Amino acid sequence: MPDHPDSEPMYNLKAVVQQTGIPAQSLRAWEKRYGILTPVRKPNGHRVYPRSEVEKLLRLKALMARGMTISQAAEQLEHAPEAAVAPATGGEVDRLRAELAGALGAADSEAAGRVLGQAAELLTLPQIVMRLVRPLLPDLTPYGRTYLRLRLGAWLLNTAQSPGAPSALVMAPDPLDLRPLLVALLLSRKGRRVIYVEGTEAPAGLQPDATIDPRRWRDGLPPEQLFE
Repeated sequence: MPDHPDSEPMYNLKAVVQQTGIPAQSLRAWEKRYGILTPVRKPNGHRVYPRSEVEKLLRLKALMARGMTISQAAEQLEHAPEAAVAPATGGEVDRLRAELAGALGAADSEAAGRVLGQAAELLTLPQIVMRLVRPLLPDLTPYGRTYLRLRLGAWLLNTAQSPGAPSALVMAPDPLDLRPLLVALLLSRKGRRVIYVEGTEAPAGLQPDATIDPRRWRDGLPPEQLFE
């Protein structure tokens, strides 16, 4: 079967949210206010997006990560829609990480939610996992650990997974260890159908294509390898 051309609609709204990390409400607002997105409407009224629109959104996020507002980024893309965008500096990520650490340390869920909302506008979910959350793991307070466990777990549950995709069982024997949850999120973004289990017993009869178990990491498989 030939490859889909770049202009052919390929992704529904949920798939675009997953690929870009931009909330659906932001996508709708940007489409209405700035006219920067041109999804195709199916007969049932649902939006579908070509790959070119996904790439446009990723360029928008890169511009915003460099300090532009959404209106400034939209204007730049209007004048140069295919222009390459230089990677964002780490300054914005450093600021978000520091603010998230402060909010979690103060047990301020409202502030932590705001920071993660800003991060979702600027970064993909793998970038949030690797650059924002992972560096905080060694110094998390009990509250911070609980907050992130619940928030990241909700993201994982809301990830659409294809029934025919290769499956991965991710075990989390110690609920206080958030690394397996981060691995599960990253695998879900790589097209895996993830089964995440807190505890030491896998579901009966399950035969996953791969099993990720932190108890094996002591045997020469450091978790860093799973974050590449």
